[in-house]
Amino acid sequence: MNKKALWAIRIVAVLVIIGSVIYIINNQREYKEAEEEYTDLNDYVDENPQPENTDESKEFSVDFDALKRINPDLVGWIYACNGAISYPLVQSRDNYDYLHTTFNGRRNGSGCVFSDMRDNDLSNYNSILFGHCMRNGTMFARLMSYKTPSYITSMPYFYIYTPAERRKYEIFSVYKKLPADVHVAYTDDNVNVVELYHDIRALSDYDIEVSDDIISGSGAIATLITCDDRNDSYRVVVNGKRIE
Repeated sequence: MNKKALWAIRIVAVLVIIGSVIYIINNQREYKEAEEEYTDLNDYVDENPQPENTDESKEFSVDFDALKRINPDLVGWIYACNGAISYPLVQSRDNYDYLHTTFNGRRNGSGCVFSDMRDNDLSNYNSILFGHCMRNGTMFARLMSYKTPSYITSMPYFYIYTPAERRKYEIFSVYKKLPADVHVAYTDDNVNVVELYHDIRALSDYDIEVSDDIISGSGAIATLITCDDRNDSYRVVVNGKRIE
């Protein structure tokens, strides 16, 4: 190999290293900016643990009026994994706006947790929520914990707050599938909620002990969807049935 070729290879190698370093630095900067933004937004949430200090013993309120002044796309707030997931929920005209846009409207890879565009203000019987599985553990990354059955037992509930009510969900199904195999239902037309519940439960990778009681109405089922942390071609789906 002649000297020119050797120098060319070295230059390419150096450029690749420089590009990789820049990429890592930019990612770290975005992670930090998004974390700071969502930490600040928690100032609009009043969370008062009760003496037992458990997931079941919290008084939780959200200043929706103030948050809507920041972003009118706000439709609710999600609270899960004992506060490891605590984010505003937004809804847009499509399911792409908030993939790389934060609640405050900044371009950022963390995006925002958002409701499916077909669910008008979380009024559908199946509330479908999307969030990124960020490598720094933010957004919906903690949903990966539900791939461990013992974690489901220790954290069996999550909550969705809207301006009108608090919705409490009991997890009944957790599974990992390709996107085409994720069970979603978008409209209320001619849908049997009980059948939907059993169809989703049958997909679960684990046999989760819950009663088969199921209610109808808005948000009877909640579907939380994120990418798998080990293979982002797959989706990890956590389903809860509304019990309050």
